[in-house]
Amino acid sequence: MDSRDPSQIPDPRLPVSELLARLPGLNVGRFGRPGDPWNLLFLGPESALSAALEAGGWTRLAGTYWGSIVGGLGQLARGRRLTLFPPMNYYEQFGRFQDHNWVLVTTPILQRHHFRLWKTPYTDPEGRQAWWGSANYDMAARFWDFSHVPDPDADAERDFIGKTLVGAPQVSMQTVMPSPNVPRSGANDKGYPYFTDGRVLVVQLTGR
Repeated sequence: MDSRDPSQIPDPRLPVSELLARLPGLNVGRFGRPGDPWNLLFLGPESALSAALEAGGWTRLAGTYWGSIVGGLGQLARGRRLTLFPPMNYYEQFGRFQDHNWVLVTTPILQRHHFRLWKTPYTDPEGRQAWWGSANYDMAARFWDFSHVPDPDADAERDFIGKTLVGAPQVSMQTVMPSPNVPRSGANDKGYPYFTDGRVLVVQLTGR
């Protein structure tokens, strides 16, 4: 893991294959335990990233518990479908918690597609910012510790995200590439199992 500022890293512009070889395979969960496997890499500016995900039906969740609570209460007060609550737990990488939380709710509170994104210290050779992410599907709520039971198939969620982005005008190309640092199976910080083929969805976005 390299948490330094890009200006402090020799040659921060890397081909995608080298990015995948350098980036970590897991994020860091509760109490410093190994978290979830990585399965997403977006390349492009934050504005295009957000626009593409919104076009695909995704909702950006607040980065704090309190922000999610306030957003959820506001939706309930207006009689809207609850998508901004419950909050997403904090996971860590590059010396900080996630920069983005994205959800696509199937059953409010109980079931949702979701992923976290971190702005990495790297860009590709074209200067596009690299965003590293971890996605899985929440199958059921675990109320006693305000978390969810994830689908162990991390690849299914990766592939679902790709399908939602088909046709988004900000997406110039999608591909799936192997990432050597991603473990093929294991358990996350809460003890839930996962399995994956170790490949990452690489989404290239327009603009810089």
